Amino acid sequence: MFESVLGHQVTIGLFVGLLLVAAVSDVISYKIPNTVVLSILLFYPVHVLVSPAPVDWLLGLAVFGGSLAVGFVMFATRTFGAGDAKLLAVVMLWAGPVLAPLALIICALSGGVLAMIMLSKARFVVASVLSSMGRDRLSDAFLAKHMPYGVPIALGGVFVGWALLTMRAPSGL
Repeated sequence: MFESVLGHQVTIGLFVGLLLVAAVSDVISYKIPNTVVLSILLFYPVHVLVSPAPVDWLLGLAVFGGSLAVGFVMFATRTFGAGDAKLLAVVMLWAGPVLAPLALIICALSGGVLAMIMLSKARFVVASVLSSMGRDRLSDAFLAKHMPYGVPIALGGVFVGWALLTMRAPSGL
């Protein structure tokens, strides 16, 4: 294709940057903007074209479709927000069949840690520290009764970005 190490690095950097925007937005407003999710989706073909290693984009699309279907079932059962479902699906697209299991494990483990903080008295300590640092919106997020799932999903995506940058075969280890 149009292999380019710099293009690959820039594309992965944009992917990770957009994931961070999604996570921050979810913490602040419990919303993940569609423009962020759509941008991540639209950068995927660029990734396919500039990746120095072959990308199995057909199986990536299959993982994306399966993730989107599961995400919408979770949305219908009020387990997930719509933004969470869409963000998870685009992260799984980039992860492909090889990185998806590890990315899901990272999402689950980091989500579990966040849930433990949100269900314990530790959230009040975290909120107090954030408030003393002038981060009142973040402090409020730890005191809310909802959990911003976009954060663990973004962490799984950051793992995917790291793996795509550091492994010789991004989507076919």
